[in-house]
Amino acid sequence: MSTTNAVIQLHQREIFETNVVRGLAAGAGAGILALVTHRIGAPVPLAFLAICGVSLAAVRGDKFDKLLLAGLSVGLCAAPWLFGLSMAWTIALSGAAAGGLMVKSRLCERGEEGNVGASRPGMLNYGVGAAATGALAVGGWEVARVLGARLADFQTPPLLAVIITGLVVALFTSIGGMAAHLALKADPVEARCEELIPQLTGEFQTQAQRALTLYRACGQSMQALPREPAREELARTLQRLTKDAVELAAEWAGVETQLQDDTQKELAREIADLHKSAAEARDPIARRQLEMAASSLKEEVDRLGELRLKRERILAKLKSQVALLERARVSLIGMRSGHAQIKAAEMSALARKFNALAGAQADEAKLAHEVATGTELAAQEAELQQAVKVAEGIVGAPVSPLAANDAQPVAPEGLKH
Repeated sequence: MSTTNAVIQLHQREIFETNVVRGLAAGAGAGILALVTHRIGAPVPLAFLAICGVSLAAVRGDKFDKLLLAGLSVGLCAAPWLFGLSMAWTIALSGAAAGGLMVKSRLCERGEEGNVGASRPGMLNYGVGAAATGALAVGGWEVARVLGARLADFQTPPLLAVIITGLVVALFTSIGGMAAHLALKADPVEARCEELIPQLTGEFQTQAQRALTLYRACGQSMQALPREPAREELARTLQRLTKDAVELAAEWAGVETQLQDDTQKELAREIADLHKSAAEARDPIARRQLEMAASSLKEEVDRLGELRLKRERILAKLKSQVALLERARVSLIGMRSGHAQIKAAEMSALARKFNALAGAQADEAKLAHEVATGTELAAQEAELQQAVKVAEGIVGAPVSPLAANDAQPVAPEGLKH
């Protein structure tokens, strides 16, 4: 159904970034450990320690998974060093083992099965991860060798030199773990929807998932139709409808969370406390200040109410877009049978129809939003004028005798006489 090229999507980028940071820490520790083993007369290769540390830093899963992956990280990364190969091939094979284990660690993450729209790594990820990590490990070691020689020329302390070398090897090796988070999507709309849907909650998530399901159903129905310009036009219309619907839901995901908490109840309690304090205050200026504070909080409560109304408006627009997708799915089902020329004519008419409906729906929603925005601006201007009047009243209010006595300056002791 897509009219564009395939895209590569990066899933759970924050986990990849965390693995890189942990890998860098492991690389620094590997450098220190390599120096210690060299000093005690049992040297362990720094490249092995850095690659193994990166693999250990990416371990995920339950206790059994962690123990198994930790053992495999040490065993598989150490195995190439026992074959007597050249340094480049040894580091490449050790890095390839680490790359495959990082993909496996990604699969063992807790809760990964329940993530909506998240793709599980497959054999392609294993192959790309092993090849990329092996090549990057060799490149990182070569860079570390050159950098180590330059550090020796500057008479860098051995501890600092091995830490820097370990960081370089670990950085290159950690980047190879990106293969565990890559997924190829033939349709960029599906890729975008699968990226946003896990961030949604409540009814917005339900409607967005429904829109993606209907979009896929429409794509399956369109595969049986002849390739015509009308088919491409209809595909673009459905793509725009689906993407706009899911992105609209994503924009209001944070608002949905805020409206579900007890903010309004807390504000109501604060307003009641301010009114009570204002009623008990004897100073008129203090009383007016408390009343202004209560009025300000009352405006925030009103804005929360307006926010709920906006949410209903956005949710109604989202449901109308999903209804259009449902209508398109039903219409495409009825076009599966019949002559090819009749199909082409019906498809052309259907494309124009849904394009017009989508445009009319967007214009109507935009007009309603502009009218509501104009009303809100007028209300805010009225509130501002009222606040100015109250402030002017406070400035021109008479000062109480008690406040006047408090404000009167006290003469120094030596000037009283």
